[in-house]
Amino acid sequence: MIGIDSMDRELIDRYIDYLPNFRKLLDTSPRLNLTSVFPPDSDTAWASIYTGLNPAKHGIVLFVDPLEKASIQETDYLDISTIKGKTFWDIAGRHGKKVCLIFPHAAYPVWPVNGFMISPIPKIDGFQMYPPDFKFSFACEHLEVPKRIPDSSSEYAEYLEKFKKIVKNEFDFGNHMMKHYDWDLFFFYSCALDFIQHIFWNYCDPKDPSYPGPNKFENAIRDFYVLHDILIGEMLKNAGPDIPIIIISDHGHSMRPVNLLNINELLWREGYLVKKGSKAVPFYKLKEKIKRSVVDLAQRTNMRKLGLQILRRFPKVKEMYTIPSLIDFDRTIAHCSDMSGLKSYTYGGIIIQKGKLPIREYERVQEAIINLLRTQTIPGTEEKIFEWVMEREELYSGEFISKYPDIVFQLKNNYGAGWAINIPLFSETAAHSFFPGTHRGDTPILFIKNLDPKKIIRYKIILEDITPTILDILGIPEQVNIDGKSILIKSE
Repeated sequence: MIGIDSMDRELIDRYIDYLPNFRKLLDTSPRLNLTSVFPPDSDTAWASIYTGLNPAKHGIVLFVDPLEKASIQETDYLDISTIKGKTFWDIAGRHGKKVCLIFPHAAYPVWPVNGFMISPIPKIDGFQMYPPDFKFSFACEHLEVPKRIPDSSSEYAEYLEKFKKIVKNEFDFGNHMMKHYDWDLFFFYSCALDFIQHIFWNYCDPKDPSYPGPNKFENAIRDFYVLHDILIGEMLKNAGPDIPIIIISDHGHSMRPVNLLNINELLWREGYLVKKGSKAVPFYKLKEKIKRSVVDLAQRTNMRKLGLQILRRFPKVKEMYTIPSLIDFDRTIAHCSDMSGLKSYTYGGIIIQKGKLPIREYERVQEAIINLLRTQTIPGTEEKIFEWVMEREELYSGEFISKYPDIVFQLKNNYGAGWAINIPLFSETAAHSFFPGTHRGDTPILFIKNLDPKKIIRYKIILEDITPTILDILGIPEQVNIDGKSILIKSE
């Protein structure tokens, strides 16, 4: 199994003339339509790939309530206790299958497995392995992924070259372990493409409003697809002609939305959100105007580098920008959740202050807001602006469902959720070029090689289906506590 974070099937189609190995896969693998989880964040998505569980059951999901942001303790590591021991490689190991796991995302600290596991240590250099005394003849110091994104375009050329070398070294190490270690289940993961698409999207997409015109980075994303095509081709050859192979991404990638529907403004107009007292309004209006102006200036000038450094060093400055100053949270009934910080997303949620309402009133408010959102249209048209809006319980069920906002939604691809108030209902984001690329939930890749296409019974697939499919290939009995289902015909 080869996992490439954020590889997008529409981009593969766009660059296919440069991707001979993916062209072969398209010719030989069934055209599978894979959909990511909600939200299509890497931690959440890979946890569902690993476990076959929806996010409300594995709990690796983060929606932030601005009201509680100040009390959240930032930690260096993701809490993986809810997935540890429940992954497809844990299940395979318990059935006697030997595993080899190379850099699985969101799997640190490593834990005992029936085989070998290596994972990078977040935020500092180095790797952790199981078993800890495992010996191999490979220089791991050349596998360190940069922990910091570049502050300005002056660093971009060096950043690209560094990542190209790292990706090559990752695949070299993966091939080394594939050849020199016994395994029944081999898993390899690379994260570089996600970083490249986030940072270089506006340099590569002429449709992006911040596209600078022809430039030296205009093929940066394509070049990384070409690099992955070459390296995946080598790995496929090393795996051999008969080994079943799955190539997968956790989500796709696209341009970050520029147009915003300012949801908190809509909630204020409908009486669900309350602004601060009239005496304070002029001050907070000025504060909001200054915040937006500073961010806009920073992204358009060389102040961007200074701005990113300040945000990294002083999280409270970021919090000051991201929490609308005008909202009176003590009297507000409903407000937009904060997933984004400086970034806009096509997806999000609305938090209802349930403790302020009787249960029947809560249900009425929830239904009314859902209907309100569903009626919103793209300006100047009758086209609905939301792909869907629903209660969180309609989306998933599980012990961690309370991590989701009361209402969840997905906007059309060109629109993002804004949550400033005292501005027009529709506006443009002030911080697009900070991180111009964004995750997309409906275009991850899935290729299956060296399996009889006639054995595949479904072509519309969710991430939760991957674990049971892998276990099916390995001949492991069906697991009753998994949400997904194998996409293969059951053997007689």
